[in-house]
Amino acid sequence: MKLNIKKSNLKLFAVLAFLGLSLVSCSNDDDNLDINADTNPDRFKKIEIGNASFTVPQLNIDLHTEFDYTGKKKVKKIYYDITPVNTNTPGTGEIKWQVSNHLIPEEYYTGQLNPHIHYHIYFDPKNKNFPKIRPATGTYNLKIKVIEDDNTESSITKEFKIVKKFSEIEIGDDNKIKKGSDELHTEFHYDTKNNTISEIKYELWFKEWRNGQQKPIGKWDNIKVVLPAKLYENIKNPHIHYHLPINKDLPLGDYWLNIYVKETNEKEAVKLSIPFSVIK
Repeated sequence: MKLNIKKSNLKLFAVLAFLGLSLVSCSNDDDNLDINADTNPDRFKKIEIGNASFTVPQLNIDLHTEFDYTGKKKVKKIYYDITPVNTNTPGTGEIKWQVSNHLIPEEYYTGQLNPHIHYHIYFDPKNKNFPKIRPATGTYNLKIKVIEDDNTESSITKEFKIVKKFSEIEIGDDNKIKKGSDELHTEFHYDTKNNTISEIKYELWFKEWRNGQQKPIGKWDNIKVVLPAKLYENIKNPHIHYHLPINKDLPLGDYWLNIYVKETNEKEAVKLSIPFSVIK
């Protein structure tokens, strides 16, 4: 028995077969697309998230970020997105931290072709210096998106870790000291696990109030002090208690103490920033 198939039907079958193959091909292409892929990642240099090793102490009040951007046009907008990747179950006062389309204030880059960005995003914007919630420990992604004046977009995504290294922190008396004090009480416990510490450094940041300094009056200045090695050398999980000598003429106002702890055989120090105030 012979099959009676018209040429028009054969053409229809051929067209349907081609469309079917095309749909399969398009579907496979879509499966391979990564909507989160970086765009022009080579335009981002010297990135820090917490530090250059992308490590952030949970007891910070914010996330320190820093990078250089080199584009073709002046920068118009910069956005941050933060998403949890692999975090521990949040405890009391902890959350799986997530931030969407956070616009970096334009004052950080307006009119600049190749800006250097140094920006801190608070863990708890409603309670900035004394957060009631903090990110759960674990791994997160930070996606940085830059839009230039011609609407060209560049983006890069980096993974960073929230770690619980510091605990039992005391700075002054509830983050305050009296005007005229000549020392700042500091105390904390540091978790090295099986490691030890090679250096602890303090960095006191203040707005300069004196004439004849390297920084003009009103600009941020700092004093660095390396703590005595006997406080931590060859000690696992040390408890640090140190009184930092300070200028008794420090004016009333707000200050920052950065604590850098460098563990043995680690390239980067873990950086903790704590605010405190000089009061009457």
